[in-house]
Amino acid sequence: MQLSRNAKESLKLATALVSVYAIAMGLNWEKPFWAGFAVIVCSQASLGQSLNRAILWIMGTLFALMGGWLIVALFPQDRWLFMIALSLWVASCVYFLQRSRYQYFWITCGYVILLLWDATGGDLSISYEEGILRVQESLLGIVVYGLIAVLIWPNCSRDELDKASAELLEKHRLFAESCFDRIQKQEKVEVRPDKRVELLKTDTRLNAAIDDASSDSYEIWECRKQWNHFGHRSTAVTQSLLKLEESLALSSELGVSKYLSGVDEYIEDIQDRFAQIKHAISAGALADRAVERNIQGDVEKIKELSTFQTAALAITRRSLNDLAVETRFFIDSANDIQQMGRSYLKFPDEGGGYWLGLLMPDPDRLGNVVRVLVGIWIAYLSYLFVPGMIGGLLVVLLITVIAIIAAVSPQIRLFETCIYTILVCLMSAPLYFFVMPKLQGFYSLGLMIFIWTFIVCYLANRAFGTQSMIRTLVLIFPQIIFNFNDYQTYSFVVYTNYVFVLAIIFCILAISRNIPFSSHPERNFKKNVDRLLNSAACLILQGDIPEARRRSILYRLYILYHINIVFIAYKSILYWMDGIDKNRIEGMSRYQMERVISLLMLIANQVKILYGIDKSKMKFVAPKRMMREAFIWRCLAGKILFYLSGKKREVHIDSLRRGYRRIFHRANVDVNELMEMGAYSAKSKEGVSNFLYFLGVTHCINNYLAELFHLSESLDWERFCEERFL
Repeated sequence: MQLSRNAKESLKLATALVSVYAIAMGLNWEKPFWAGFAVIVCSQASLGQSLNRAILWIMGTLFALMGGWLIVALFPQDRWLFMIALSLWVASCVYFLQRSRYQYFWITCGYVILLLWDATGGDLSISYEEGILRVQESLLGIVVYGLIAVLIWPNCSRDELDKASAELLEKHRLFAESCFDRIQKQEKVEVRPDKRVELLKTDTRLNAAIDDASSDSYEIWECRKQWNHFGHRSTAVTQSLLKLEESLALSSELGVSKYLSGVDEYIEDIQDRFAQIKHAISAGALADRAVERNIQGDVEKIKELSTFQTAALAITRRSLNDLAVETRFFIDSANDIQQMGRSYLKFPDEGGGYWLGLLMPDPDRLGNVVRVLVGIWIAYLSYLFVPGMIGGLLVVLLITVIAIIAAVSPQIRLFETCIYTILVCLMSAPLYFFVMPKLQGFYSLGLMIFIWTFIVCYLANRAFGTQSMIRTLVLIFPQIIFNFNDYQTYSFVVYTNYVFVLAIIFCILAISRNIPFSSHPERNFKKNVDRLLNSAACLILQGDIPEARRRSILYRLYILYHINIVFIAYKSILYWMDGIDKNRIEGMSRYQMERVISLLMLIANQVKILYGIDKSKMKFVAPKRMMREAFIWRCLAGKILFYLSGKKREVHIDSLRRGYRRIFHRANVDVNELMEMGAYSAKSKEGVSNFLYFLGVTHCINNYLAELFHLSESLDWERFCEERFL
């Protein structure tokens, strides 16, 4: 009989739990639960994910113990200063984990320090001994599960990497083929939101597979730098394809090949590049090096076009050239994997966006930090001032663990999580009261642990997935209730106390999750929409800031903050959309919500492009009259974006409508004059190209703003954001 992957993973987890309990109880350890806890949290869908978690668990535990001992040394007698220092530690961990590649390291750092505090019963004088014991228990769980994951039905991530890379390369090819087909047939290109989302998700999947395969495949580990560079280049190609589709939506009907020279040869070359990259990755062969391509316009023919058409053609030409550059680098990265090349050294700033996102303040991340701290302090003050509080310090520890995990997925339905966890705990009651007292030795106990763990894990994996918070909790809480050890006792009071502890924890979390603002998915969806529109408006308005002000540190931080918001907008909005019940949407239809998201992503992409245009080169060719019109356009576009984000700023809707109709007419410049200026020198040519590109981007933003503006008039955001259920 062929076992499913779910059944195999459940059997591996059950075997690992039985093994660690046998070893821990054989060594007469006081709390074998923490070894079992390490097994549960390290068990993942693939070997690479499990090993990654195991390594991060060890590193996080050691780092947290050093931090805990430092805090104990600094504040051994002052309860309040100790708690403040502990809160700052947890807050730092929660803040960094939300954008870090190594989330589990920060999760472990955040709660292990409270685990140490709980283990000592508040007596920090014995923290060293307890800390060493916790490290031993955690290492036992990690080593045992790691050995079982490697030796029994290993689910290596290399296969997932091969599948993810092949799927992404195929989607790249099909996406480009669709765009090129429209160019050749002179058909209008429609922006396809579903295909764009699929492409972005597949790109994210590839980068995750590279991280996992680097842990469980020696071959991938040896060339991990080359694979990481390949992942970065694939993301760059994905973004170039999305920009190309956006530009073709404006110009495809013009007959691009009529005004741009060498388009047919370009299309054939790019399609060949995608085919070569796919063959290089799948067959392990080297791809032919790509030659540089630069699409040029036919100046005489372009002079026949209107300003709108010239601007659209300019942005299409730039998009085609960008795609040619990125596919050339993509080929180099694929060849690097085969011959251990070092083309990644040409891109020293590839990880710059990661560090910007990690360090830059983010309102959602700060809100999650506040939620965790509120939960910890409510539990701690209750422990101090409520005599004989059920659970004691265990409540503080478990609230910290669950709140930190929830910070990574705040859209999780707390009520649903609570119901499933309590239900599984109640299902464990017959075992606790009627089966366990009659067991004669560890063999019978081990059989019970094996069967229980297999059934719960199998059903939880099938219902919620291997990385679900609910799956982790329904496996952990029964282990707390069973409390396996060499001096097993059974008490109805203890059992009911643990169930009440669980109820208390979820009650406190229900309070803290709405501080400082609601975690309601609809409200956070709207909040992120407003935040994106506000940041887009701020970036658009920064085009004419004096150079002296640009050099100030505060201004640079201000700009970096808004750039970060625009860059993470896609993930933030889609993240909260996943938490919305699509069958109970009020105030708008499902199609309208998806269209809003699509338009926001298009606006975000164009605003990023607009901010990156070199304005100094534009000023070299454009007279003051043109730059003045560009300034007026920025002001009007910024006002519309501010209005859509909910900031009226004393702007009347009628003036916005009239202003929008005049936006592009104010920038209606003489194209023939610009073309003649571009023939003078290379600098003039580059300046003309930048100005036409600027006009093309503004044309895109105008179209998207117009549609979003009209769409917003039919949406009832207040009704959409209303609380409808727990």
